[in-house]
Amino acid sequence: MKTTLDLPDPLMRKIKIRAAGEGRKLKDLVAELLDLGLAAGDSPRQAGYFKMDPEIGISVFVSPPDAPVHRMTVEEILRSEQESLEQEDLERAGISL
Repeated sequence: MKTTLDLPDPLMRKIKIRAAGEGRKLKDLVAELLDLGLAAGDSPRQAGYFKMDPEIGISVFVSPPDAPVHRMTVEEILRSEQESLEQEDLERAGISL
């Protein structure tokens, strides 16, 4: 189904960068991201995220106390890690989205 959406420019730049980096069509990535967002439930932080822990020097998975992390699939955790790494790369490159 064709649909027209008015999305913020910074968001579209971020999606386009990811689609290009993954060698995917923009429409396919947008559909997947929407599907993942809907599957995440009411809380956008349920999926958690990765961040560098300065004490131990490695990335750790951070989630709110009530997050159902034990129900996440390996694919969901790996996807979250990849998104975090991409964001870190953009920040190091000085690209703000």
